[in-house]
Amino acid sequence: MTRSDVPRPWSISFASALALSVSSVGAAIIAAEFLTRLLNAEAIVSSLFCAVIFAAWFEGLGAALLAVVLGVLAFHCYLAPPSSASLWKHELFVATVPGEVPRQVLFFITATVVAIVISAQRKTANDLQRSGNDLLVAIEDQARTEAALRRSETYLTAAQKLSATGSFGWDVKSGDIVWTDETFRIFGCDRTTKPTIASIVQRTHPEDRAAVQRIIDRASRDREEFDFEHRLLMPDGTVKYVRAVAQAEKGASGGVEFVGAVTDVTAARETELKLRRSETYLAEAQRLSRTSSWAWDARLEEFVYRSQEVYNLFGLDPKSDTVSPQPFYDRILPGDRERVIEKVHQAVRGKADLEVDFRIALPGGSIRHIHSVGHPFLGEDGEVEQLVGTHVDVTEQYLAKEKLQTAFDEIKRSEDRLRLVVDTIPALVWRSTPEGIPDFLNQTALDYTGLALDQAETGWPRAFHPEDKKGMLQKWSAIRASGTPGELEARLRRHDGEYRWFLFRAVPLRDESGNIAKWYGSSTDIEDRKRAEEELRRSESKLIEAQRVSQTGSFFWNISTGERVGSEELFRILGYDPSRVLTFEMILERVHPEDRALVAQARERALRECQDLDYEHRFLMPDGSVKFARVVAHVGRNRAGELEYVGAVVDVTETKRAEEKLQKAQMELAHVTRVTMLGEMTASISHEVNQPLAAVVNAASACLRWLDGATPNLDEARRAAEWIIKEGNRAAEVIRRVRNLAKNAEPQKELLDINGIIDEVIALVQRELTTRQVGWRLELAPALPVVLADRVQLQQVIINLVMNGVEAMQPIVGRAHELVIRSYQDEARRVVVDVTDSGVGIAADSADRLFNAFFTTKSGGMGMGLSICRSIIEAHGGRLAAANNAGPGARFQFTLPTYQEEAA
Repeated sequence: MTRSDVPRPWSISFASALALSVSSVGAAIIAAEFLTRLLNAEAIVSSLFCAVIFAAWFEGLGAALLAVVLGVLAFHCYLAPPSSASLWKHELFVATVPGEVPRQVLFFITATVVAIVISAQRKTANDLQRSGNDLLVAIEDQARTEAALRRSETYLTAAQKLSATGSFGWDVKSGDIVWTDETFRIFGCDRTTKPTIASIVQRTHPEDRAAVQRIIDRASRDREEFDFEHRLLMPDGTVKYVRAVAQAEKGASGGVEFVGAVTDVTAARETELKLRRSETYLAEAQRLSRTSSWAWDARLEEFVYRSQEVYNLFGLDPKSDTVSPQPFYDRILPGDRERVIEKVHQAVRGKADLEVDFRIALPGGSIRHIHSVGHPFLGEDGEVEQLVGTHVDVTEQYLAKEKLQTAFDEIKRSEDRLRLVVDTIPALVWRSTPEGIPDFLNQTALDYTGLALDQAETGWPRAFHPEDKKGMLQKWSAIRASGTPGELEARLRRHDGEYRWFLFRAVPLRDESGNIAKWYGSSTDIEDRKRAEEELRRSESKLIEAQRVSQTGSFFWNISTGERVGSEELFRILGYDPSRVLTFEMILERVHPEDRALVAQARERALRECQDLDYEHRFLMPDGSVKFARVVAHVGRNRAGELEYVGAVVDVTETKRAEEKLQKAQMELAHVTRVTMLGEMTASISHEVNQPLAAVVNAASACLRWLDGATPNLDEARRAAEWIIKEGNRAAEVIRRVRNLAKNAEPQKELLDINGIIDEVIALVQRELTTRQVGWRLELAPALPVVLADRVQLQQVIINLVMNGVEAMQPIVGRAHELVIRSYQDEARRVVVDVTDSGVGIAADSADRLFNAFFTTKSGGMGMGLSICRSIIEAHGGRLAAANNAGPGARFQFTLPTYQEEAA
């Protein structure tokens, strides 16, 4: 309700004022006359005052003044003789009553004052009434506003809770911070806690505190809005991901205030993590099921997405990825290619799903059958924008379908043959009544027993072996009584009198009421299985002997029950009595103290991850001898679904000793190879030694001349002596390097800079490169991580690769002989060394045998250099490979793990 809505029951007008004044004065005269007659008293003044008050209260000051005037006239009329208010007096306006004029004046003044006072009171009362009405309207408006505000706050609180978003206000100048309930919940704080910058930073994850503090400091300084994500470390140890967004506004005090929101995005982060995990699972599932996914841009006619399995399926390298579909079209057989392209165009034109089968030819010559399906996605213009689909390798299904179709065709060729299917089954098929009396035998059963169909009821039971008949009848009765499928084994006489073992299976056929109508069964010849079981028993005996000879013990371990069973040979390897019950404590007691932690960890990993086992460790026997053993086990589930390990423990002590002898022989062979290589480099080494020695001689001669002069020049002599020392050290360094390569020492791994090793090799072979007119260039990446390796062995590998490259370039005429040595890190952060030449390259028929022992393309080579190099690199955890260049020549490359990677 507004001010204009206040009702006004009395509208002020002259007519209403005149009427009210006349009527009130008339009423006052009548009342005065009545009182005068009744009480014999003059009541005219009081009555007229009442009339004035009445007029002033109900019609205001105008009506009251009019009533005053009428009252004066009435008062004058009343006072004029004869003294009576009810009579009309002809000389009213000329007759006067002595002494009554002052009374009339006093009445006029008093009545006027009363009229003014009463009118003022009336006006005040009306104003108060209007003010009260306005106050009621304002109170109602405020109540509605407060109710709307409470509803808004309720909606906001509910919305913040549902969206996990809390709001806040921050007065930068005073440092005051205001949080909503949801903000307190997100930060895990009680509402009685006063939020501060320090408490916010304290609740922030330690790894994010520095970044959060910087953002707060920048916001305080620059008064700019911010938007960032960080983590909260909750009191219970859980981690929340939150996003804080705020903008700066000018506060009521003139300072800067930040108003913003904090959103709990933990669920979104967890969803992202699950999505990435799902993508990983999808990629693995595609790999296992040979299913790949793709996306085709119908407008650009190019692929916008292809999963890794697409490349694997088509035999293409993902590193040479292009958006062009041509490499994939080239894989499709020509007979299918145009049909596939047309199917794609039809799907785009018709805005329909794509489904097509085609064949591809892989580089190895094999043919694969592919089933491809796709779904169109329309753009805003209603046209197909993309086709998204999958490729499925259905080669096995296709072949199986062909075989199945062939089998079906064979069955369908003749209706007569279809009727004889039962008779052609290589098993004996029979049928009996619910009482167990046979009433049908297939032709195979009749042929086997030599019975006629009408002899089945009596002849079939007689065909069982006398020793098996009683047990068979008891089991057959038990199966019929149970009403469930069952089986039994017994011997059955053939028509020629020979008995053979059969497996009898019976299944009941029930009618609509659930009663057994017939028993159907089959009898499968298991004579061979019985003989195999007997053979298996004999084989087990032989296996025990074989395990003893091969020093291999087998074991069984049920993880769920803890049951462990070991063969006799396993007990012999462990040095225990086979009559004992095998336990893990018994095994651990025999394990070498230094390997017990390894074995315990393998056991814990088996219990935790349920993966196959394959590791080696040592046994310390009671007599102090040490055995080396290899443990191999496969995990599976039994019929009860329990995890079981079946494995073997092989005594590889003799193998280890043979490996040590082989390793020693390989070291000696590598030493011979190094010495041979040094022999081939004799001229270069002699030159490298002669150069500093010649410089030493010249410097010594100069020193003598400076000292033999009339006035010895000591400064020049000192410089000559320093030159002698420098060149002498240079010669000593060359000799040291040659000596390191020549001596037959045990490998000693140390932290090495691969670039330094390359520089040392270049110092040794530089003369050889110059002599053979080979240009060389080093492209070494700076600050490579160190590797843990044997210096001499790495030098041997690099020298061998360099000399092979030099020899490969000698037959080349007409182009420059250039050798490039590079070092860098690959994508796996491993150290890589490339030795590239411009020689004859690697022949196609030699590529597969390049690293084989005793294989060489040199007329006088032994064929051991590259084989030894590969053994050295693999012993360091690396890999050595070779390939032809895009241009002339070949590239030999080896990779080594960094020290940090190897330590990890």
